[in-house]
Amino acid sequence: MTPVIKAENLTYIYGEKTSFEVAAIKNINIEIQKGDFVGIIGHTGSGKSTLIQHFNGLLKPNSGRVLLDGSDIQESKESVRAARFKAGLCFQYPEYQLFEDTVYKDIAFGPKNMGLGEDEISARVLRAARFVGINEELLSKSPFDLSGGEKRRAAIAGVMAMEPEVLMLDEPTAGLDPRGRDMILGLIKEYHEHTGSTVLLVSHSMEAVARLASKVLVLNNSAVAMFGTVSEVFSRGRELMEMDLNVPEITRIFIGLRDRGLPVAASVYTNEQGRDEILRVFGEVAP
Repeated sequence: MTPVIKAENLTYIYGEKTSFEVAAIKNINIEIQKGDFVGIIGHTGSGKSTLIQHFNGLLKPNSGRVLLDGSDIQESKESVRAARFKAGLCFQYPEYQLFEDTVYKDIAFGPKNMGLGEDEISARVLRAARFVGINEELLSKSPFDLSGGEKRRAAIAGVMAMEPEVLMLDEPTAGLDPRGRDMILGLIKEYHEHTGSTVLLVSHSMEAVARLASKVLVLNNSAVAMFGTVSEVFSRGRELMEMDLNVPEITRIFIGLRDRGLPVAASVYTNEQGRDEILRVFGEVAP
């Protein structure tokens, strides 16, 4: 099966051939399948945002290439334009990019630029607004009259309204309170389950990635350190900790239990798994 996204020897260098030259990403080789939910984690500066900006042609690699549905994104101007709609990107703090005089126009901006008819644009705006919980009466308001959480959801709706094959979100919960964070993560999970689209989520929250993702991509020093299922990656919790990444607290606890000789599994990354594993172990060792 052709992967929806394939990166081949992908390298991007800031300030190439200057004294400030630095590789933001280097020699990235990964395949992402249709319907995957991939959590992308790594330190600030590890290349997460740079990487996903290659997946819809916003950045052009210094070497290597990105294939979207088997075709090189950078093959032509037309292919780059098509990639922007097939792989929709929601930047960090997307509410800062709201600019139209109504919420409706902001959500409609992407579909309008796709050249769709007014009826289809309207249908997509209403679908996306309902999906993120934006009431229709808010669509006629200025986006600057919305609350912070509503602005964030309206901005995400603008990307969803393009109905991209791949939805990419760069730290979509940054700066939100716990309630707002949980709401945004919940709608992203629901979107993935409802549409079957591929979702790429850049996040510093290991708990969120462990709870939502099916696969995890770990970047370290601008290169791929790990890429696999959630279980495969979090079973290497000690390596993640050695990279100074904040693994889920439950994973830290179980690494500590293993260090103390308790025969628990290495791939515990949710509280529910931790409960089941403790019951399993105590069931085995109980008199």
